[in-house]
Amino acid sequence: MPYSVAMAVTLQQLEVFRSVARNLSFSVAAKELYTSQPHVSNQIRKLEEHYRVPLFVRSRPGISLTEAGAALHERINAVLDQIDEAERVVEQFRGLHRGSVTIAATASTGSHLLPRALANFHDVHPDIVVRMDVSNTEDVLGRVLRDEADLAITPRPPVDADLVSVLLYSEDLVVISPADLALPDDISRDLFASLPLVVREEGSLTLAVMDELLVDRDVDYIAHLGGTTAVNEAVAAGLGVSLVPEHSSRSWVNSNAVRISRLSDASPRHHFHLVHSSQRYLTPAAKAVIGHLQSWVSDEGITESN
Repeated sequence: MPYSVAMAVTLQQLEVFRSVARNLSFSVAAKELYTSQPHVSNQIRKLEEHYRVPLFVRSRPGISLTEAGAALHERINAVLDQIDEAERVVEQFRGLHRGSVTIAATASTGSHLLPRALANFHDVHPDIVVRMDVSNTEDVLGRVLRDEADLAITPRPPVDADLVSVLLYSEDLVVISPADLALPDDISRDLFASLPLVVREEGSLTLAVMDELLVDRDVDYIAHLGGTTAVNEAVAAGLGVSLVPEHSSRSWVNSNAVRISRLSDASPRHHFHLVHSSQRYLTPAAKAVIGHLQSWVSDEGITESN
């Protein structure tokens, strides 16, 4: 008799279960899968609700598999290994010997930091094709939800339950000004508000931060520009000053086209999150990209503690 009840278990849940069972640790599994511990716990809870049996024994010293959990673990290992192999075989038919990954990123990361990370990634994994799409904060999460991208890097953490995020890195937002404008190294928000301001387009989180920093102040936004590259170029040309993620201004600072100041009465920062869908199976290629990005930001000193 054919099985007619829709299967409620997802590959993502089985992958989470296998990692927890192998490591006997929710926190280690979260690191291994590039996700958060609450997400791991939630996926295990859903599996136990589906099967209506406990899969792990929770105790003060740690966790262990129940008899049902051990039986499930034994059987899903072969299944997931076959799925990994199927991914590799299909990708070979598409001419991608080791796979492809599409990343949606906001401008400050996608235009100024990610290219260096991906160049280093290509040296290590020359057969993995990485495609990058740069747009503003509002757009990148939607691309993951619509399965148009495997991963997203965004300064706005997702609120959608189908998206999982981990903190990738943080960086300061700094004031940039034309090199010939004699601003002090530290300036107040009042002084900043009195200057001609070049800002990002609507939908940019950097613009939202500026609006919040300068609320109740009389400000003059003289230009709204799409992307941090355009903002840096406009400031270098003498159009005005702006607030940008620090790494995005590196090339202009190094060429003495702009100079950096910091706000003396505020410490704005962007916290960039690496996001993927909990409903989509992470391919080996996507896992390789995630692991490389996490290692790269640490090696470069671009970490959450900076």
